[in-house]
Amino acid sequence: MTALRIVGGLFIDMGQQLKSGRWTRPPRARYECIPCQYVSPEVTGAEAVQRFVATIRADHYASRHTTAEGAQAA
Repeated sequence: MTALRIVGGLFIDMGQQLKSGRWTRPPRARYECIPCQYVSPEVTGAEAVQRFVATIRADHYASRHTTAEGAQAA
C-alpha cells in the first residue's frame, strides 16, 4: 500500500451574500504548496474564486514542479 501525504492546501471562504445579492463578505481563496513553500496571492470574488479553484493545483504544478514526482502529483 502506498502511504498518503499532504502536499498542499486549498483554502476557500465561501463568503456571505445577502438576499438582495450584495456581498457582505466576498468569497476568497488561496493555495499553499508544502514541498516548494509557495503561497498564492488571495483571490476574491465569486467568479474569480471559481476559476482559481478549478485550475490552481494543475497550473501550479505545471509551472513550478518539473520533476517526475511533481508531474505525477498534478
